[in-house]
Amino acid sequence: MLLRMKARSKIIIKNISVVSRMDDSMGELEDCDILIDGRQIQSIGKNLLAENAAVIDGRNKIALPGFINTHHHFYQTMTRVLPKVNDAKLFDWLIYLYRIWEHITPEWVEISTKLACGELLLSGCTTSLDHYYVFPKTAENLIDIEIDTARKIGLRFHPTRGSMSLGQSEGGLPPDSVVQNDEEILRDTERLIKKYHDYNNLAMTRIVNAPCSPFSVSTALMKESIKFARKNKIFSHTHLAETFDEENFCLEKFGKTPVRYMEATGWLGEDVSFAHCVHISGDDIKLIAESRSCVAHCPSSNMRLGSGIAPVRKLLDSGVPVSIGVDGSASNDSSNMLLELRNAMLVSRVKAGVTSMSARNVIYMATRGGAKTLGRKDIGEISEGFAADIALFDRRDISFGGTGDPVAALIFCGRDFTASDVICNGEILVKNKKLLAFDEKGIFDEAERIFKRDIAPHL
Repeated sequence: MLLRMKARSKIIIKNISVVSRMDDSMGELEDCDILIDGRQIQSIGKNLLAENAAVIDGRNKIALPGFINTHHHFYQTMTRVLPKVNDAKLFDWLIYLYRIWEHITPEWVEISTKLACGELLLSGCTTSLDHYYVFPKTAENLIDIEIDTARKIGLRFHPTRGSMSLGQSEGGLPPDSVVQNDEEILRDTERLIKKYHDYNNLAMTRIVNAPCSPFSVSTALMKESIKFARKNKIFSHTHLAETFDEENFCLEKFGKTPVRYMEATGWLGEDVSFAHCVHISGDDIKLIAESRSCVAHCPSSNMRLGSGIAPVRKLLDSGVPVSIGVDGSASNDSSNMLLELRNAMLVSRVKAGVTSMSARNVIYMATRGGAKTLGRKDIGEISEGFAADIALFDRRDISFGGTGDPVAALIFCGRDFTASDVICNGEILVKNKKLLAFDEKGIFDEAERIFKRDIAPHL
């Protein structure tokens, strides 16, 4: 059941220095206004007027569509920068952290959601997918807590009903304490869809089907879950081809590469997105492109864990929709989308040359690319009729002095990766670089208390 939305008044953003619309023409406007009426953008132009509208001063500010984060693990914000795995690769990192995550509590999930949503909003992100897949037997309805918290904060949210069904006793990577059986997973996915999923335009909550990975989920669940998702007309998401260890696992267990394994289980299509896709061949890229599957690029996590650099330029040139994800905060260790965009641009230049990725390329991936990945046509663009999801960045900062291209400067030389104002669904959620939903220092103090109680004893 959807929460009742409170009444909205009009908002007008006046005299914006530059509006990067991210429409089909990649158009940019100077010295103009944006008028928001309710949940949507009503008009864009000069000298707009609206009676009784809330006014935001857009002078010296750059307006972008709110960023769309297509891969995250909110719960991991509570296990960041842990000394024993600061220098570990993915499988070793996971094995250590599983033994901490098996003690997750409802309070942990609530505070981690506040931390993640707060960081995302402050970096200009207005829509996020979250890949939640850890379900210890000591806690229930943890995804419900995420949804309720994200709604209170105001973030547009695509929570996933993640899952792990292949425990260590059956040759998988996670401990048996955090895996579930197939029937339980599908039953709860159906419950979440009925209770929360909104199929309508401008939806604030959409459920996503998301078995965790080839090394933590049975083949039977992969096949059944994708059929279930398509029957219920929801999107699907999973990790794929992140490391050589994963490739070796798939070759040894299934006799196939990760992408070929996805093909065999029915997991290719325009309603599917894969996080990472670091270690993929030319044939893999062709399969992904022909099936119109999508890829969520997570550069910071891939660098932090030493996993490699995804061939994003090749994916884009093949017609694959590519978006940006900050990934889990325990492998980033940040939820800052603007910083992620900068890293996406830089690693592509290392991988494929300096001309392979421009600043506007990564902004497009984080807006229009994100919308395509989530199957949405109502977000990711500043145009009339689109959702009123807008991020403003103040260029009157010492790090932007002497720059000739203000939009590109956000990616090239930003020192403070914080939005000045953020609007989501017609609501002002960030004002003067401050969250309006809660006190940031208070949330930090609460996180410290829960860390000492729920996490520190298991380190």
